Amino acid sequence: MRQGISVSILFGGLLACATASAQLVLPGAMPPSAQPVIAAPAGAGPAKKRGDGDPGAPVLAKAAILKPPAEDTVIGRRLMRNGAQGALMIDRAAGGLRISQLSLPGFQISRPADACRVDIGGADIALAPTDRHEGLVSYAADLEACPFSLDILDGATLTRGKTCDFVKADCRVDPAGFWGPASASFGPADAKGIERTRAVAETDARATFRALLNSAKGNRARVKEIARDQAAFSSTREEICRDYAGEDKSGFCASRVTQAHAIALSAELHGPQSAEIAAKPVKKKRRPKPPAPAAGDPTPPPL
Repeated sequence: MRQGISVSILFGGLLACATASAQLVLPGAMPPSAQPVIAAPAGAGPAKKRGDGDPGAPVLAKAAILKPPAEDTVIGRRLMRNGAQGALMIDRAAGGLRISQLSLPGFQISRPADACRVDIGGADIALAPTDRHEGLVSYAADLEACPFSLDILDGATLTRGKTCDFVKADCRVDPAGFWGPASASFGPADAKGIERTRAVAETDARATFRALLNSAKGNRARVKEIARDQAAFSSTREEICRDYAGEDKSGFCASRVTQAHAIALSAELHGPQSAEIAAKPVKKKRRPKPPAPAAGDPTPPPL
């Protein structure tokens, strides 16, 4: 997700800011508090406020563990690459998930300027769960002719793979990219909800980024790496979403990619399996029953 994209001018200023105060303001965000924050270690208790018995106690960062979207957000939905090309539909099958419809867009091998498409007839492609990729639930498609992996976003997928040549069809396809609903499926009400989702994701990303920076205090190389990745995110998001149909009106792709970025930062801060552990229900301890009164003891009055 956070690819190494050249952002030398932005990175120089960002690193100076990160080294001096270990904080960053994303574009359009309000300035962060000048008070430093420190990420709470796993299992730590609630943060102490200054003056509560320990004047030197640090203020812990408010960076919650973010849960990745579940598979249900894409089940039975027809997704398209960049919201306009091909088709991808995921359904439940006995024992797991499968791709029930797959049409891969590409360009002709003999005439690269001409578009083409490869339809996988009668698609019944098993999806095998893999390790989480940057905090997201991830699956590998069992397609021998063109293997790829996909990460589950909220109502979309971010697919990773290489270009594949289908020689008989004279078509070179590229499964990688952002697969989401057709742009025509979004209405005015949807745009407002999408905007709220992005605002929440940006808030989560800022808080987690600051906590991640503070957790690396004293390690200049690590601070430099974190700051570089954060600086590259805006360019990465633009690269992923610039061709998404109707993005200028819906903002759907940017909202989901921002959400994925916040989850990736959370996984980096808390650990890759933290969201899975946090999602497990906590078993409540049963209170022991009071002992029965001994024979001859007076019966206690009712409460």
